[in-house]
Amino acid sequence: MGRSRTDESEFRRIASEFGLDSEDVRKAVNSFFEMFLKDAAKLPFNHRRKIYTKEKFDEYVNVRNIPYIGRLGPAYSRYLRWRGNEAKEVSQVPRSTYQSRYLQSDIENMAAEILSGKTPTPLIKRKNSELYERVWLVGQDGKKSARQVIPKETEDGI
Repeated sequence: MGRSRTDESEFRRIASEFGLDSEDVRKAVNSFFEMFLKDAAKLPFNHRRKIYTKEKFDEYVNVRNIPYIGRLGPAYSRYLRWRGNEAKEVSQVPRSTYQSRYLQSDIENMAAEILSGKTPTPLIKRKNSELYERVWLVGQDGKKSARQVIPKETEDGI
């Protein structure tokens, strides 16, 4: 937890009310909430190539309702906002930059093979596939394309 002025004044108020040191109150509050932070850190959501659906998100999340405090735990709307901010930093691009494209030379070679009576070699290659990775939407029934791609990281970090 941060050390804001509001928190500090609240710690001092509670400490004076119970006759404690404000540092002890801060340690007690931080140790109470540390459990929630550790639980959140174990979740698998920090993956730039995966976006989880609400149903899959709810399978992993452990939410606690604590009297007088309320609901504590990750929220799906915050997760989506966080993933959106991450996507801006990673520069996701539309899937069309990754879709299959045939070059004129590939088409001519395929036509020559057909005319000579051979079975043409399949042209399954993706434009820029060596430069981009696909982003997956992970749900209860597996994963499917999120219709986005992100640049691959190379050895030089670009």
